[in-house]
Amino acid sequence: MNNPSLLSTPIDSVEAFRVSVPLAQPIYAIGSLITSREFVFVRATAGGHTGTGFGLTRGANIETVVDRQITPFTTGRSIGEIRAIWQAARDSTRMVGDTGLFARALAVVDIALWDVMTRVLGVPLWRLLGGRQQHIPCAAIMGYYRQGDQLSVLRAEAKALVKAGYTRFKMPFGADKALDVQRVAALREVAGEKALIGLDANAVFDTPKQAVAAWRSVERYSPAFLEDPLPGVEWQQALEMARSTNIPIAFGEVLSSPDAVQQLSAGIDILRPDATHQLGVTGYIQGVSRALEHRIPIFPHYFPDIHAPLLGALGGWMTEESPMEADTVGFWQLRATQPVIENGMWHLTDAPGFGIDWDEERLQRFRVSRE
Repeated sequence: MNNPSLLSTPIDSVEAFRVSVPLAQPIYAIGSLITSREFVFVRATAGGHTGTGFGLTRGANIETVVDRQITPFTTGRSIGEIRAIWQAARDSTRMVGDTGLFARALAVVDIALWDVMTRVLGVPLWRLLGGRQQHIPCAAIMGYYRQGDQLSVLRAEAKALVKAGYTRFKMPFGADKALDVQRVAALREVAGEKALIGLDANAVFDTPKQAVAAWRSVERYSPAFLEDPLPGVEWQQALEMARSTNIPIAFGEVLSSPDAVQQLSAGIDILRPDATHQLGVTGYIQGVSRALEHRIPIFPHYFPDIHAPLLGALGGWMTEESPMEADTVGFWQLRATQPVIENGMWHLTDAPGFGIDWDEERLQRFRVSRE
C-alpha cells in the first residue's frame, strides 16, 4: 500500500439484490429437491471501485435487512472504518439480537466492504492480511442424493473428480443407512485408499447415539470426519461428542456468533466457520482466533472465493469447492473466469480484493426482481 490516505476514501453506495442460478441436475438435500440456488449479493462502491459480497439466501429476504439495518451505517463512512461500521451495526440490534438474518445481512455487507477497500488499495485481501500461503488444499463437494441410479451417478462424479486431480472429497451422509454404506464404499473404491473422505450429516440425526451407530457402519472405509451430526442449536452437544468419542467431529457452519465459534474451538476436532453466516470477514477473523491459537484444524463452509483467501492469510486446513464435474451450487456460472485448481490445490491470485472476475451479463440475467 503506497498511499495510506486511500483509507479515507468514502463509501458512496451499498446495494443489495438476489440472484437465482439454475442447476443442471437437481439434487436432494435436507429433505428437499433443489433445482436452483439463490444468492444475495451486495455491491459497495468507493473511489470508482466496486466491491462484492455474497452468500446463500436460504429463502430469506436478506436484502431488506441490508437496506434498513446496515446501509445507514455505511454510506459516507470511509473504507478504513470497516471494524467501526461492523460494531455500530451490531450495537444497533440490542433489542432484537444480532444473529439470524441480521448476521447474514451484515456478513454480505462486511465482505463487500473488505473487497472494495482492498480494490481501492490495489492489493489482494490475502496479502493485506499478511498471508504467505498461495496454494490451498481443496476438497470437492460431491455425492449428493440424486434421481436415478444413486451408485452409478456417484461413481461417475468420483471418476470425473479424480481425473481432475482431486484427492479430498466431502459427501452427504445419514439419510439412508443401507444406501450410505454402499455409497461410501463406492467412493472409497474409486478415489483410492489414500483419498480423504468427509461425511456431511446435515444435522439428520436426532441423538448422538444415532450418529455414532451410523459412523460405525462405515468406519471400515476410513472416513476422515463426521460433519454436523446434530442441529446447529445443539453445538454444545456436538462439542461433547468430540470430547467423548473417537469420531472426528466437524462443526460450526450454522453458528452466527463469533463468541459461539470461539467456544466451539475449546474442544471440537474440526472447526467449520463461514464468513457468510458469521458476520463477514470481520466476524470470521474474530471467531477463528481461538482455533488458530490452539491449532484446531479450520475447514470453512463452502464459498472458497471468500474462504481460500482467508485461509491463505490466517491459516487453516483446507477449503471446499462445488466443481463443475459434480456441480451442486451453480456458483461457477457467475464467474467470468474460473479459479485455478490443480492437483486438488486452489491457487490464489494477486488480483485486488477477493480476486473474483464476475460475469456481469449472467449476474443481470439471473437477477431476481424485488417484489
